[in-house]
Amino acid sequence: MATAGVRGHHGCEAERACLVEKLNRSSLPRLRRVVEHIANSPNIWFSSVRFDLSDRYCSRLRRDDDHEVWLICWDLGQDTLLHDHGGSGGAFAVAQGGLIEDFGSLHQPELRTRRHLAGSSVAFGTDYVHNLVNVGIQPTVSIHAYSPPLRRMNFYCWLPTGMHQLRSIPCDTPEPVP
Repeated sequence: MATAGVRGHHGCEAERACLVEKLNRSSLPRLRRVVEHIANSPNIWFSSVRFDLSDRYCSRLRRDDDHEVWLICWDLGQDTLLHDHGGSGGAFAVAQGGLIEDFGSLHQPELRTRRHLAGSSVAFGTDYVHNLVNVGIQPTVSIHAYSPPLRRMNFYCWLPTGMHQLRSIPCDTPEPVP
């Protein structure tokens, strides 16, 4: 598909495809280093921490054309639904507290579960799906990076017949509103 006639910068699917092609396995270690550095630097994020019993709180810490970084605050029991990042790869690190993650791939017929404590981090590609939940006894702070920056998230349910997409939501935050 030629892109010479494509106007604008935001929302262009042709441009998005090119950006996703640029995200390769060598970009993921860089994103992981970014979230690890920020998670280990509370002077960058501590003043933005907010906990709310009804909703997770998120705050964008930085953004450029290549990637964005978010602070997400998790009170007790808060979770995401099973989701992917709409063609963005990424990484996250737990800065304080802990999270349980169910995770897998769009192309594999199973989900696995693991625990992430403060200091742990994960990088993931574009076919990664996961659900995160704070099941601990203390609020949790995590740092997330996405490349390219988020534009869409897809939500799924897991059934004995496999993974089924429920909906796709345009977004510019890791907390999309349907």
